[in-house]
Amino acid sequence: MNNRGFSSRTRARKRAIDTIFEADQRGRAESAAGINLMLEERKEITAAQTPLPEYSIEIIEGVRDHLIEIDDLLDTHTTGRTFSRLPAVDRAILRVATWEIIWNETVPDITAIDEAVRITRKISTDDSPALVNAILDAVRRDSKNVRDTDAAVEAAFAEEDEEDFIDLDEMLSECDTPQS
Repeated sequence: MNNRGFSSRTRARKRAIDTIFEADQRGRAESAAGINLMLEERKEITAAQTPLPEYSIEIIEGVRDHLIEIDDLLDTHTTGRTFSRLPAVDRAILRVATWEIIWNETVPDITAIDEAVRITRKISTDDSPALVNAILDAVRRDSKNVRDTDAAVEAAFAEEDEEDFIDLDEMLSECDTPQS
């Protein structure tokens, strides 16, 4: 795909899609560790490639960190067949756009969807843009629920960590108190 006419942010998205697609083709996109391995390989600069843009790295790390949630969400909103049966390039595009919609607050949802559809038109099948658009629109409608769930889980872990920390402090202070 020719990147001419794309903004630097779009080119960064495309590089992230390429990396996630390659991980998928090598059987590495099923786990965070596999995506991380691919990212580390892409960070190494060779004579054949330019360095990954910072935004590409941010996207890939975001997809890696939320891979299970992203794939579950996409599987839920893919109708007619399972997410795993979509073309690998479409899966990569959907993963990137889903991360942007849910976890990147600097990108408006509609921009993430438009960019995904635009890239899909350039690099996938003729039927894919409509499918990508429909799935991502469903993800967008569900994004508030996902964000709310994430916030609740984070709050629960923060409270649990805080309680553990308090208990540890109490235990340490009891140990320091001389016994009579």
